[in-house]
Amino acid sequence: MKTTHLLLGSLLTAGVLLSTTSAQAYGGYGSGGGNRADGTTTRTGSYQTLHRGSGTYSQSVSHSPGSTSRDTTWTNSNGGTGTHTATNTWNKSTGTGTHESSTTYANGKTSSSSGDWTKTGTGDASYTGTHTGVNGQTTDVSKTVTNSNGTKTVDSTYTNPNTGKSSTVDKTVTYADGSKQVDTTATGPNGKSVTSDQTYAKTSNGWTETGTVTGPNGGVSTDDKTVSYTKNANGTITRTATGEVTGPNGNVTQTGNSETYTKTFTPGSTTSTND
Repeated sequence: MKTTHLLLGSLLTAGVLLSTTSAQAYGGYGSGGGNRADGTTTRTGSYQTLHRGSGTYSQSVSHSPGSTSRDTTWTNSNGGTGTHTATNTWNKSTGTGTHESSTTYANGKTSSSSGDWTKTGTGDASYTGTHTGVNGQTTDVSKTVTNSNGTKTVDSTYTNPNTGKSSTVDKTVTYADGSKQVDTTATGPNGKSVTSDQTYAKTSNGWTETGTVTGPNGGVSTDDKTVSYTKNANGTITRTATGEVTGPNGNVTQTGNSETYTKTFTPGSTTSTND
């Protein structure tokens, strides 16, 4: 299983900035269209994983015309506390926006990202910014997002300004009725690549994920996961994820986590028209 973890780890490492900037940098633009009700959604609960312990968390997401902010705090079973904040702004009339985020981990280390995005077409955008890691190293980030005929493409480049070396993450999302296909290729500065091909399908109470990860040497791992949501009698919601990863050598590792939380929405005074 060590090989499988290395393959998946390589993909996640190369694409970590994708999750810390792309999904948040574009604010309301390109997130599905339509006006969203202004207000604050709060979620508070507890979590438990098979391999990374347990803890509690609280999260609030506030939306107002031209702005969305997210604040999350978590405490692990050892008493360590972490926080994450993110603010995205956008202006529909100018087609521009900003992104700022910061994370403080339970060990006291921090990371952050900031940047600007610009609308380049219907459903398309470009982003430039920087990411600062826990060791203080900065990375220049650039992205292009295009949408065409039900397919979304995100091409990202991460460059070390001191060495000039770059890594890329190219992601394509193809939507279908009740499902989507996500294909990702992460290429490091040494030219070696890891690819991930995942299919997500809706179920009556959640979704499933199945796919493969191919390492730089051609080894293939398969993975599957099922996520379900249950409304409990006391008004809480339980999200349960179970799955397994099978490495190129046939070894299997079980994966899983669960969280139980309450979710509330407090409406604002207006409906956003600047999304």
